[in-house]
Amino acid sequence: MDNEHTEIMRAVERFAATVTLPVLHEYAPDTVDQVGTGTLFDHAGRLMLVTARHIFDEIKPENLVIPSRDTTELHNIGQYNLYVADQPHIDLAIVEICNPLSIERARKSWRILTVNDTNIANTEGWFVLTGYPSEKGRKIGGLIGSSLLSLHTWRLPEAPSSATQPISPDLDQFFRYDTSAEMINGETGNVPHLGGCSGGPIWEYREPQEIIFWTVDQCVRVIGVQSSFNPSASYFRAQSWTYVFEMIKQLVDKHPIT
Repeated sequence: MDNEHTEIMRAVERFAATVTLPVLHEYAPDTVDQVGTGTLFDHAGRLMLVTARHIFDEIKPENLVIPSRDTTELHNIGQYNLYVADQPHIDLAIVEICNPLSIERARKSWRILTVNDTNIANTEGWFVLTGYPSEKGRKIGGLIGSSLLSLHTWRLPEAPSSATQPISPDLDQFFRYDTSAEMINGETGNVPHLGGCSGGPIWEYREPQEIIFWTVDQCVRVIGVQSSFNPSASYFRAQSWTYVFEMIKQLVDKHPIT
């Protein structure tokens, strides 16, 4: 790995750390556990948490906690609107945060994505999954901390034979997932188990053709949301961000501002 590539990787990781947030669940007073990963998206001034649908199989959205960068105090999200698709194989969830104090805390703590940060994935290129693996988490009392994973990968040309049906070409994306890989320091190391990364964003690194001054936010776009993984078959699965847009539209239509 050459120095230029290493510095680009570090820049992508620093950018992702401002956008990728752990999704926490308050299962007892002042006690949380991590249930997934997510991003925050601004739609016409309304704040949406984008994550994986299946994390709500066993928890209630009202017990979600978005961590703050400037305090260890725990605050659940309060009033919300939840939208999931009718088809269970669409493993996406949109949670609109409606409580003004929750919105203020989230906007202060995290970079909020807009439509300008998104794109449609190319079939080939350099992709990065960012998320918070549960195995890297540490608990101190009722609080929990974790380390961000940035997994650099590439897109598979076709769906693996072991992938669960149904598979839709415009929804499903498949990426390489090896349990050991070259680390940013050039050494080979173990890649964490991806439990806890569900809902994490998939980024595509793509340099604009007419770039005058390089900045990382010009070159990375979110293109998908991680939904499942299969270490034995060396892949993880994601859902296209184009479906996120459609689901946000459905949520807004269902819950108009009056």
